[in-house]
Amino acid sequence: MRKLRILHTNMHHAWGGQPNRILTTAAGLRARGHHVCVLAPRGAETIQRARAQGIAVFEDVELARGFHPASLWRDVRKVRQHLRAEKYDIIDTHGSQDSWVVHFALMGFGATRPPIVRTRHNTFPVAKHLLNRWLYSRVAHIITISPQVIPLLKGLVPPGEFTAIYSAPDPGRFQIEATREEVRAELGYAPEHQVIGVVGRLAPEKGHDVLLAAAPAILAAHPNARFLFVGTGRSRPAIEAQAGQLGISDKLQLTGFRKDVPRLHKAMDLFALTPVSGESLGTSILEAFLSELPVVATDVGGVCESVRNGETGLLVPPGAPKPLAAAIIEMLNDPGRAREMALAGKALVQHSFTPEMIAEKTEAVYQRVLDRARKG
Repeated sequence: MRKLRILHTNMHHAWGGQPNRILTTAAGLRARGHHVCVLAPRGAETIQRARAQGIAVFEDVELARGFHPASLWRDVRKVRQHLRAEKYDIIDTHGSQDSWVVHFALMGFGATRPPIVRTRHNTFPVAKHLLNRWLYSRVAHIITISPQVIPLLKGLVPPGEFTAIYSAPDPGRFQIEATREEVRAELGYAPEHQVIGVVGRLAPEKGHDVLLAAAPAILAAHPNARFLFVGTGRSRPAIEAQAGQLGISDKLQLTGFRKDVPRLHKAMDLFALTPVSGESLGTSILEAFLSELPVVATDVGGVCESVRNGETGLLVPPGAPKPLAAAIIEMLNDPGRAREMALAGKALVQHSFTPEMIAEKTEAVYQRVLDRARKG
């Protein structure tokens, strides 16, 4: 196919699964010969990492959350100027604020309006009110991170205009020279500690409170268990308060935001992801598998696409501390079986969740959209 000019837009300031997916896609499409630019708020982690990879960026926007008319229209004006200057072939929007800004910015473009693809990253329901119906009626195609997202969007675009494309970790990030002993010593863990790690935004939907509620039962069976939460977010005060109420503050370590997650994996004996809603796939699980970590997770959204119960890990119902504690105890009791599942998870990721697949399948979606647009 001919080489395209592609714009990816992202509203998030902080790092997470969505910015990770955007940069993985952008890098893969650029490797296939396309020109790719990433639009995100000033100073966003996405911008910093894109620039470090040599990917073009546009950051002269705020993309403020909530309803801020003055900021919105400033963004619309600046994005409209950028779109007129750059003449993109296709635009891929990834969030709410950036989607609205792009749609408003393209009003009046007429026949020169590039098609818009919308990538959906979570399983939160989309309200089917008139404004959203208008917004989605102007989208040429929707890419979802897992098949489980598609049913939530039906009725907003015609049937057949959905494609599920898994996210994928970058295998190159997992060539770590540091040893397990070095990383654990830095974090203050003794050889006998069994470290249960969590990587993700500290937010209510991520279910850190459920894992903490399971912690007393886990500690009763394994007194040397320790809990390592990697990430930042608004739930941190609540997490610290809950740990204090349970009397386990000394068993919990909160690292805040870290860029060296694969290195921190070295300190872990088991990886847990316990969302209660919104999780479309769980990219952090894919990363844990590449680090050969056993995984226990809640059966939410597309988590089951990688955590196949009893094969690559253990799945439990969301919001249920007792089954979660039982699954973690089962893993800690049988490290041999846990290791087998971890290796099966790694093999699955290496076969079915690769950056090359994202780029190839996304490029194919863009080609279909552009072919249809040319035919009118």
